[in-house]
Amino acid sequence: MGGVMKLRHGILALPLVALIGCGPPDYTPVRDWANVAGNAAIYPELVTRPGAAPTVSPAADAINAMQQALASYLQALDTLAADGLLMIREDPLAAFPPRVAPISPKGAEAIQALGALLRERGRSLARAPQLRATIREADASVQALIAAMQEAITTLEPAETAAAEQARARYQRLLREARDEPSRQILRDLAALHEAAAANRAAAIRNYQTVLADIAKGHALLKERVAHLTQEETARQIRAAEAELRRAGARLPRDGLGIAVPVMGAPR
Repeated sequence: MGGVMKLRHGILALPLVALIGCGPPDYTPVRDWANVAGNAAIYPELVTRPGAAPTVSPAADAINAMQQALASYLQALDTLAADGLLMIREDPLAAFPPRVAPISPKGAEAIQALGALLRERGRSLARAPQLRATIREADASVQALIAAMQEAITTLEPAETAAAEQARARYQRLLREARDEPSRQILRDLAALHEAAAANRAAAIRNYQTVLADIAKGHALLKERVAHLTQEETARQIRAAEAELRRAGARLPRDGLGIAVPVMGAPR
């Protein structure tokens, strides 16, 4: 009787063992990296100025659209790595290419490719088993999109330089027109704040470009190690890439890129 009970216990245990063995692989490092990268990619402060109306230049709008497209892809990667289901039936990035194309045709093309891939994955009810193929297929478009973002960001420099020079000239004129030393000191203090804000914004833009480079490098690592994503050494490398990205993201001011101090009553 005892032997029968042992046999029955063994038979009953087999499905449970099989079920445990068929669970999804542990892609936690990939999920964590994708989450950090997606949060870092969204940086609207890059194309808006604190205390002012949002910038609506074509270049700024294109950069903002590319940020959102990249973050949306990374969020999908996060979902797949968690064995979650992508709840999408149509291209989730369809609204972005028209905003990007006038500034960066290559960026728009990369977004279209990523959108088509996400649409296919959503319709096929993709989950963790499709993570590796998704990384492989997406990497070229991710790299192209980030390269387009880097190129578009460089087009902001002339406007940034012009704005700083205009503020500098305005304060110099007001200093010449000031009638007493207290007024001149106030203007000098305000001018110094504007100079600091311009330097802070320039540094933040450079830091955001570093963030983008780190995202590109991290995704390339995922592709390079895609056949070994659950190995301990791969997890260590992904964790190191995540830490590097966190450090770069921590250097980005989130409440604005500088202090915009208006000159009250001053003509523009």
